[in-house]
Amino acid sequence: MQVDIDHLEESDKGWDVRVKAILNSEEFSQLNTASINDIEDFKVDIHGSVIYFNSFLSIAEPWEDEPLEELVKAIKLEVEYWVLRLLNKNPP
Repeated sequence: MQVDIDHLEESDKGWDVRVKAILNSEEFSQLNTASINDIEDFKVDIHGSVIYFNSFLSIAEPWEDEPLEELVKAIKLEVEYWVLRLLNKNPP
């Protein structure tokens, strides 16, 4: 599994963030798509063996002055957690 930030774009109300998770064929065969409904903070799209996690960071939310880099890093970690859950693996 490879997880990377695929898209980061500022809008007038915040930041659009898309994280891409690329699965190998073995991982893709273990994917539990029914668990996608458990994911609340992301819009999830699957295209072949690539899963896209779309999110929006609103500037109206209180982020306690966290730098954007730290917020994006936290989103990437959360996506890694969800991918492991979708693969029925216990996240660390």
